[in-house]
Formats: sequence, C-alpha cells, structure tokens
Amino acid sequence: MAAFRLFLFFFFLLFYLQPSRSHESCHPGCDLLVPIHFPFQMMSNPPENRCGYGGFTVTCKNETRNILTFPFSGDFVIDSISYFSQRISITDPCNCIARRLLQGFNYSDTPFQPLDTLNFTFLNCTSDAPVFQSPGGVSPIPCLSSESHSFVALPTERVGASNTSSCTEAVTFMHPSLDDSIKDSILLTWKEPDCGRCESDGGFCQYKYDTSSEVSCFTPFDHGKLLIPCNYTYVCY
Repeated sequence: MAAFRLFLFFFFLLFYLQPSRSHESCHPGCDLLVPIHFPFQMMSNPPENRCGYGGFTVTCKNETRNILTFPFSGDFVIDSISYFSQRISITDPCNCIARRLLQGFNYSDTPFQPLDTLNFTFLNCTSDAPVFQSPGGVSPIPCLSSESHSFVALPTERVGASNTSSCTEAVTFMHPSLDDSIKDSILLTWKEPDCGRCESDGGFCQYKYDTSSEVSCFTPFDHGKLLIPCNYTYVCY
C-alpha cells in the first residue's frame, strides 16, 4: 500500500509539473538564421497555442523575412535576436534606416525600449559642403543623397563645432544608439518577460500551464519527455 501511495504521489506530481506543451507546435519563423520562440510568436500560430507574450508578434514577408510591426512606425525586419541578453536588432525593409528615423521612430505601446539614446540632427547639404572635408570623416547617407544634395546625421552636440555652411538643418531627433553614428539597424531591448537567465542556463520560458498567465523557466530533460520548472517564476499582468 505504501508503494502504491508513493506511485500515486509521483504520478500526480509529474502531471501537475507539466507546463503548457504549446511550444512543440509553434512556428519557428521564416528566417532560419533568426529563430522565433517565446516570448516572440508568429502571427500564424493559433491563439490557443499560446506561443508568445503580448507585443511580441512576428509576421512573415516573402517567406524569408521575420517582420516586427510597431503601431506608430510600421514594419521592420528582424536582423537578429539575442534571447540571452534580451536584445533585438531591427532594420528597414528598404535598407534605409535613416529615412525611417527622419519620419520619426516611435516605439510606444510596445515592450521594447532603446539601450541608450542620443540627440541627432539631420543636415541637408550640397554635395561639396565643407562638412564632408572636416576631420572625423563625416560621410553622406547614401540612401537619402543625390548628385546635388547629400544628407548627413551628426550628434546635435557636434553640429556647432562642425563647419555646416552650405547645409540646412532638417530635423533633430532622439535616436536609439550606443555611439555617435547612424547604423544600418536599431538596437532595442525588453525587460518583461525576464527570461535572459533562463536562456543562458539552457532553458526556455513559456506559460506555466495551458490556462495560466504565469510564465516559468523550464529545462528540457530526457529529450523533452519531461520538463522540470526552474526556481524562478513571475506572473504576467
């Protein structure tokens, strides 16, 4: 009888420790170099699969690109995702991130925020403007420039110290950047769900149960036949 009770105890323990198995049927995305998994999810996944967290929905473009849509700034291509550091790099589908910044990049109503920001000023210059001859190697932005005019972006604090004759200021804006140059991509981070430690330990996050709003870290065991919760967990709101 004692052995039978022990069997029942472990049976029910393992049953209740089983997380949602939705991850097993979640689409991994359309770019093999940028796999999509929790907290991100593909829009093509049925809602009942609960593959991702709110605000992390991704779509496919031409079956080769993962697209992240910002409510106030439109579509961006996902260039890379670091699930360990919880950072995402996005690029412009038309390869002109500077144009998107000129239009105003707004990440409101999303779970993302920049690691840091700098004030930049866009200058519209003639192609032979002195600013291109000044020390520091200022270069025009190819996708915004023509034979007669060139756009350049400078940290606002450097504009006064540069020879900007033959240039007119177009716009000043806050740019999510770690240095004083406009890159081909924008680097953002997210805080919740906080699964960086889980990922770095070789685990993965998902909803704890099929009907729960609680997210837990799980570690694969025995080739995925059993998933054991890690020690840290938190509740979504």
